[in-house]
Amino acid sequence: MVLKRKPMLLKNLAVYGTNGFKGGMQFVIQKEGDVMAAYTFPAPFAFDYTAPKYKTRQEFAWDDEGYDAAIEWINNQYEERLSEWELAEKAGISGAVTHI
Repeated sequence: MVLKRKPMLLKNLAVYGTNGFKGGMQFVIQKEGDVMAAYTFPAPFAFDYTAPKYKTRQEFAWDDEGYDAAIEWINNQYEERLSEWELAEKAGISGAVTHI
């Protein structure tokens, strides 16, 4: 499991978003318009420096159920694409091809 639900006010999530990393997979949850957008992308570069084609995005409702669904989606992305994340982690900064 990559991400466990932590108590978070949606207004804080709207302002700050949240992000994290596990074993070559990085994730971001942020407000985009009226929806919650969750992204997964390979290490090692930050979200803003990773080319869009390497980011996987999913939209969720902007409510507590949407937040729970985003967490579940991120955890599923990790399990379903584990070999991809492991390759990204092994490649490291010198072998990465995901930057813009």
